Amino acid sequence: MTNSWKKVWIVALSVLAIGVFIFACAMAALYLQKYHKTYYWDSLARRVSLTILMVYGDRGDKEFARLKDLQTGEYTTPELQHIFVNEYASEDSLVVFRTFDRLRGYLNLNTGRIIIPAQYNRAWNFSEGIAAALKDGEIFFINSNGERAFPQSFPITYTDDYYDIAPMFHNGLCVMRTMENKWGLINTRGEWAVEPVFNSIHAPRFGYYVVSDGKRYGLLSASGKMALPMEYDFIRLASDGNGYVLAKDGIAQEVDRNLKVTIPFVYDGLSVLEYVDSYRSHDYEEDGTTKFIVPKYWRYDVGEGSGVIDLNGNVIIPAKYFMVRMVDDHLFEAEVSFSGDRILFNDKGEYVGTPNQ
Repeated sequence: MTNSWKKVWIVALSVLAIGVFIFACAMAALYLQKYHKTYYWDSLARRVSLTILMVYGDRGDKEFARLKDLQTGEYTTPELQHIFVNEYASEDSLVVFRTFDRLRGYLNLNTGRIIIPAQYNRAWNFSEGIAAALKDGEIFFINSNGERAFPQSFPITYTDDYYDIAPMFHNGLCVMRTMENKWGLINTRGEWAVEPVFNSIHAPRFGYYVVSDGKRYGLLSASGKMALPMEYDFIRLASDGNGYVLAKDGIAQEVDRNLKVTIPFVYDGLSVLEYVDSYRSHDYEEDGTTKFIVPKYWRYDVGEGSGVIDLNGNVIIPAKYFMVRMVDDHLFEAEVSFSGDRILFNDKGEYVGTPNQ
């Protein structure tokens, strides 16, 4: 090979090497840009106290939250997976944070500093000076120093169907459950104020807890006494959030926060009754014009049940059935359950037999 060709090869290899180097640098820059450069979402920043700002950001596919001191401009926490501000209806300055290894601890929103290091499998915000934490299969309660508030702990099998009832104190009482999945209320000494005999207890509203034995529902007062007996099909918040809807035997009514009846008859849905005979319809053709049959009855729904009312709103059949249909203007068919068993009622709501009789 002549010297001229050697020079050509040397130049070509040099150019190729420089090109590879530039490409590698570009790829490295893109990698660092994507996976190591931090972006802060300024539009989502929010004050959590007088001098502390909570900011959100990401680096690559990792999103995080952290606190920043507005006076010094310094970040007071490392990057955290989540900070539970205003969750579980807490008004305490100590709130839960979660690290990227899924452990939880507590920080102070007024100082922006971590007070109790991450060590719990689950934790809830403080209420009435006490907070609940889960570790090694037990729920226990701590004070603001991370010390046990009382010696009792409550073994549980934690699952995602813990339906997120926060074990927080309200007027000295806190919802708690047993290993047998029975629910009750404990006091601030860790004693059972209401024995764990319920299948479920919902977080208190207006000073009442909705409780259930698995079949029926009732209301428990803030003092732990039954305010309404365990005899309702369901109890839920009213749509305006200012009371409850109580359903019993297919009839629902709305009460206010003092449990006084405000609307004696409410329903979740209202629709035209379908006919059992699929060949019948609520409209028909006459002289090329579609005409409609004016219904004498309506189907109304309460929860998962259906019933029949007349045009004046009088209940003919309570909403206790899977489905109701018309056989004719004076006879109704109701499906008792998902099994498809059916029974017949007359237009007075009286049982008259089954379709096979």
